[in-house]
Amino acid sequence: MDTLQYKDIFISEAMEYLEHLNQDLLALEKNPSDQNSLNEIFRTSHTLKSMAATMGFDQITELTHQMENVLDKLRTGRQDILSGTIDLLFECLDTLSLLIEEISTAEPKNIELSKLLEKLKLLESGKGEPETEDQSHQASPGNSPEADETSAAAALLDNLEALAAQARTEGYVTYGVKVRLEESCSFKGVRAFMVYKTLATHGEVMASFPDPQRLQEGIFEREFFLLVLSQRGEELLKRGLRSVSEIASFELKVLPSGEIRGFFGDLKLAAGNAVPVKAPETSQKKEPISGRLIQSIRVSVERLDNLQNLIGELVINKIRLAQIAKQYDIKDLKEALAQFDRVTGELQDEVTEVRMVPMEHIFNRFPRMVRDIAKESGKEVELEMEGKDIELDRTVLDEINDPLVHLLRNAVDHGIEDADSRIQSEKKRQGLIRLVARRQKNHVIIQVADDGRGIDPAVNRRIAVEKGFMNFEAAEGLTDQEAVNLISLPGFTTTNQVTEVSGRGVGVDAVRSKIISVGGDLRIESKPGKGSTFILRMPMTLAIIQALLVRVSREIYAIPVINTMETLVFSEIQLKYVQQGEVVMYRDKVLPLLRLHRVLSTPEEDRPEPEQAVLVIEAGETQIGLLVDEVLGQQEIAIKSMSAMLKGVRGLSGVTILGDGRIALVLDVPSLI
Repeated sequence: MDTLQYKDIFISEAMEYLEHLNQDLLALEKNPSDQNSLNEIFRTSHTLKSMAATMGFDQITELTHQMENVLDKLRTGRQDILSGTIDLLFECLDTLSLLIEEISTAEPKNIELSKLLEKLKLLESGKGEPETEDQSHQASPGNSPEADETSAAAALLDNLEALAAQARTEGYVTYGVKVRLEESCSFKGVRAFMVYKTLATHGEVMASFPDPQRLQEGIFEREFFLLVLSQRGEELLKRGLRSVSEIASFELKVLPSGEIRGFFGDLKLAAGNAVPVKAPETSQKKEPISGRLIQSIRVSVERLDNLQNLIGELVINKIRLAQIAKQYDIKDLKEALAQFDRVTGELQDEVTEVRMVPMEHIFNRFPRMVRDIAKESGKEVELEMEGKDIELDRTVLDEINDPLVHLLRNAVDHGIEDADSRIQSEKKRQGLIRLVARRQKNHVIIQVADDGRGIDPAVNRRIAVEKGFMNFEAAEGLTDQEAVNLISLPGFTTTNQVTEVSGRGVGVDAVRSKIISVGGDLRIESKPGKGSTFILRMPMTLAIIQALLVRVSREIYAIPVINTMETLVFSEIQLKYVQQGEVVMYRDKVLPLLRLHRVLSTPEEDRPEPEQAVLVIEAGETQIGLLVDEVLGQQEIAIKSMSAMLKGVRGLSGVTILGDGRIALVLDVPSLI
């Protein structure tokens, strides 16, 4: 079997398995008596071993097999779970991650497993117990292809038996289904899909023979086999099968414990021919990792980006057509355009939904990271997470991963105190970090909060003076909030010791820069002795947004609607001067006035000021008045990236093409404020 074509699928699924292994191992570390987590770790390791053996990745097979031996003793109570045991298993997961990365990049990392395998064997042997019979069967490069295939097939059957056994405890029955199609059946793949859909309405399709790819494409003779878990009766499933046309015959029988191997045995099962589809959902275990047969496909992010760009072009042309229809008053064009507008809108919504990824995609990586940093620094830290189901555009999600890593690392290293200090401050020994995501209109709010020492404004003022950021008078003139915000200055740090985690003064500055670059903003709240909260406000998507079009001189600019609070007529506001700077009064507040033509160095139009407009724009908690020559109206725009010449220019974040073909620059509101 040519396995190279499945390499990308293996890498993707193996990384998902590793993520789940990390989560379950963290749960087991908190509660060593959690048998469900231990069983889940064993089953996932077993599945990963089967996948690796099928693909011929011998190092992964060897390591996961030795992990299995240790885990088997732990779950059967023949060995106790100690702190060192958990550490060793985490070391195994880190090594597996490196091995998978090596496969992904095709760059040899020369990973040596002998020391790690020796540690596992010593742990397994306990007081010098002899090597178990299972170990003598572990895969090695010297095995014949036939032996490897047989071993992988046996491991796969063991995995199916283990899943079925777990399902039985939840009231599921295991059914073996054999379907024979009529000789005249022209679309075998379609009929197989209909059979699957029918059975899936009554339970979970656990495995198939042949594999899902061949089954979907109709690459089989007239017969195929399915393994189904269901809590419903046999007659109900048979009735569903009878409803599918072009089936010559079918057999459905209950498979008691241990009979799955017999059901597939006469098929001369080869590795990979029976592919697990999905384990049943239970009240005690996590949602299974694998997706259902034929229900979903994997698409590269690059293809989604291209599709999003094409949708952007459609939006631009839709606006152009609307202008033509309005200009020439063509009735037929208006009617056709109404339909085109509806379809384009629905297509845009669908593509946007396809690009959305749950926050869980990155959140699940953090508990292990926080655990390792806390252990390294000798602190006790608990991480709570909320809002993992909140969805963000994949591009935005990728961009905020590093900022969240910085903030969580700083929370452990700077924020949370050691246990003795916390007890002296009448706090719990264990520090608490909360990572929370929630929706707010077209934005997502992400908070990283800790109950640690907090940020002392007085300390920040002193450090700012000592390190030459400002003189004493300027530092003393800062409000407490302004003093807290000093930590986001490049090179500013409150610690004198540089560690692997922090101390170089680049963390919060890098976070703010990254957040601003994708149209978000960062706000910091802190109370000395109580803790700190970092609040990130991120757009849901970056590609197509609602914008307010304004004119300055002869140029047109687009301002994201989300940053616009209100539009004021210049003649209706009071213009004042504070410290030689222009300000306007807005709802009993004083707002700085920014003349956009000065920021962008465009010619000032010789036009009476009363006819101009002031936009009240905001980023975070900061608001200013933005003076423009004319407000043209609101419009949906597709944002394009700027050329290298314009990148880095203050006040600009992208460009868009208007319906009449003109180019409009998109303003970056946070950088203006």
